[in-house]
Amino acid sequence: SPPPPRQPAPRTEGPALGSMARDVASPEPEHDEDPSAHPVVLAMRELLQATHGRPGRGCRDAVEDTACFANGAASSGTSGGPESATEYREALNEQLQEVASCTELLQPALRKLWRATLDCSDHEKPECREGLDREDVEELVLAHLHVYPDFLGPSLVQRLISQLTLGQGFVGAEGHMDTKELLRTLEPHLPALSSMSGTVASACCAHLTTRSEGIAAKLLQTLDRDRDGWVGEADFLEAAVHALAIELENVVISAAIPALLANPEFADVFHPAMAASLGISGEEES
Repeated sequence: SPPPPRQPAPRTEGPALGSMARDVASPEPEHDEDPSAHPVVLAMRELLQATHGRPGRGCRDAVEDTACFANGAASSGTSGGPESATEYREALNEQLQEVASCTELLQPALRKLWRATLDCSDHEKPECREGLDREDVEELVLAHLHVYPDFLGPSLVQRLISQLTLGQGFVGAEGHMDTKELLRTLEPHLPALSSMSGTVASACCAHLTTRSEGIAAKLLQTLDRDRDGWVGEADFLEAAVHALAIELENVVISAAIPALLANPEFADVFHPAMAASLGISGEEES
């Protein structure tokens, strides 16, 4: 006889994050629950503490090296240096393997997030099928946007500098910007800049909650490794780390950096520091 159908896990009582997020902007909220205490938010925070902390440091370094090797391979290929391109491709493959091995350290936090999202799912699904659909993935998006400002705010200025440094390398402008001088000039202002960065990060994430449905659709495509329209546990554990980075964190950072640069108080500090790093004196500017 066929095995009995798998019984679904018991669902956590309480409103979904989507309704809680709408309550934040409502003058008469329907629920008094704090989104920060939602099980998916708590599990997402634990994952981001791992990916942005010591357990994920090796993975982040490997990803950054991967980007550099990928750029080197492309540049060498287009400039007619087949031997250099081959060396870059070999190094790139090694870095990709290192990224895969580093994610093993993140498995406990990933499994906890998977289970919390599954247990908090509050809508009907096909029987005998355990996995995440678009509505569940949207809950992941909202949880990430709720937590991420705490991680992006303190690092946003460094991310801006990293992008400038990386862009300088891509265009072959080595030596034009003195990163050490830039950091030295900014150092006395870092507490104020950190406060500005936190405000910008929070505003960008709050704005993106209004686009959570569209972001969830893209995140679902990236998580769905076998293209069956459903995110199973194997899909999630394999793809969640880079999917969240690509479809969520990159989107927030892409919005936050221009917003930070457009802040007049930030510009008053950053532009003179940038000029100093480029060797431009006040006399030269005038």
